[in-house]
Amino acid sequence: MSVIEAEIKTEREKLQEELGVLQNETAEAGGALNGLRHAVAGEERKLMTLQAKSEREIALMETRVRRLNDLLDQKGRRLVALGLIDEDDLAVLLPSSGKHSEQPGHSFQSDFGGDFERLAPFIQARLYARGMLFSQAQLRDVLALVRTHDLFVLAGDSGSGKTSLIKATVESLGGRCTIVPVKPNWTGPEDLLGYFNPIERSYQSTPFLKALQLAASEPHILHFIVLDEMNLARVEHYFADFLSLLENRETVPDITLYTSDEERHTVVSHGLFLAIEEEVRKRVGLPETATLEDLLKNEEANRLLHRLGGFEDAESILEHHARLRRAMAAQIRTPTSLAMPPNVRIVGAINIDETTYFLSPKVLDRIHVVRFRNPVLQDWSAIDAEVEESDLDLALPLYLPPSEIGSRTDYPRFDPSDPNTEFLVRLAREYLDPLGIEFGFRAIRQSLHYIDRARDVGVEPPEALNNVLLHKVLPKLVVDTTRQGPSGTKRAELLSDLRDAVAEAMTELDLSSVPESCVVELDRVIAGVDGNNGIANYWLR
Repeated sequence: MSVIEAEIKTEREKLQEELGVLQNETAEAGGALNGLRHAVAGEERKLMTLQAKSEREIALMETRVRRLNDLLDQKGRRLVALGLIDEDDLAVLLPSSGKHSEQPGHSFQSDFGGDFERLAPFIQARLYARGMLFSQAQLRDVLALVRTHDLFVLAGDSGSGKTSLIKATVESLGGRCTIVPVKPNWTGPEDLLGYFNPIERSYQSTPFLKALQLAASEPHILHFIVLDEMNLARVEHYFADFLSLLENRETVPDITLYTSDEERHTVVSHGLFLAIEEEVRKRVGLPETATLEDLLKNEEANRLLHRLGGFEDAESILEHHARLRRAMAAQIRTPTSLAMPPNVRIVGAINIDETTYFLSPKVLDRIHVVRFRNPVLQDWSAIDAEVEESDLDLALPLYLPPSEIGSRTDYPRFDPSDPNTEFLVRLAREYLDPLGIEFGFRAIRQSLHYIDRARDVGVEPPEALNNVLLHKVLPKLVVDTTRQGPSGTKRAELLSDLRDAVAEAMTELDLSSVPESCVVELDRVIAGVDGNNGIANYWLR
């Protein structure tokens, strides 16, 4: 055998060996594939079984719900026939279909591509067409605050357009705006949310509570509730409980209006009355549609109703009926508690003058304050140049469903390594605390939440940090600079050092992208110290 033949033979044997290995691997892969096919088939059978079971359970649940709804409708109709409730009350009792008519306006997804950055130019152009001049920076700030689900307050001169801005913005987003004027005599939470009258056995509601209930009945519409001139009374007196309730961001806040004892009493009283009247109807043969008038006009039914119910005369029956009707109306229209509707935003409008109360540290710590400059003093030419032409019909609003704005989530966790956290902590430790200004974990986490939500509406981190200082720090700046700090350093020096630290952090700030510069505002405050007996006051004009 020649050398060539030997090499060919060796190569052939090698190839046959490799072929055998490949055949074995193919067989193993085929076996594995068959195993996978059997497993997939088994899982598909399980899925089909679960799907069929789920469909049966859903059908059973729907049947039960229909029966319950029919029973509720039947019992409700009986209450209407007896005059214990009216048709409007029955509509509240019966479950809604969950459907709502489509709101007129532009689609956020189709016309705006779901892009929050496009909202401010659209709103600005829409308001500009109506003769209202607001910068995009102002509108982006408001939109960012709307996305935080936090309470924010517009502070400015009376008649400067604070409420007009909110109303116009809400209308441009396809929402509803309710203005609730605050009265100087508000002294407690009952002025905000109402109270239960035990004598009348009814709940005395308020415009604020009615606005919350309206929002709950329209979950597909964004609702703004504006507390107008909210510092005519002391905010911490009437609003502190509600403000504390809103601190819980992990669950839906539940607003307790009154105890459930009254609800139980009403249920028992109605149950007894309905049982008695049903027994009377059965004995005398009156139909289920019989009214209270029919029962009283029927001599036998009237006699039985008096005897079984322990009533002495016709007047006592009517009085008892009137009490039941008032109690039932109170329970239906104002339940014992109300879950905070997720489609609600609460906004305050305050004036800073000698006729109002200043916001307490507790309130300032939990809200955002936006100082609102008089539009007359703005640079109108800059706004004219900023307004963009829109291809959309500006006569129509945007319909922005509340679900697309963003859910109410917990604040970001405290991360000491985050640059913004580091900066805010340094301000608190080195400047704010020595100046006597509180700025703790809650304020820092709330600030970080704003910075996070502001990015989506087109506010970059440097601008968002500037806005945070305007919202959360400067409104607290009322300091006697003639005093010394804890370390012996004069507060005037601390205030100047605070200004320099902020200016260093704001080197990349685009002034055209913010409503105001926090550095410029600090300069204004420092410049006013000498003419104000050494008091540095952000609110001094």
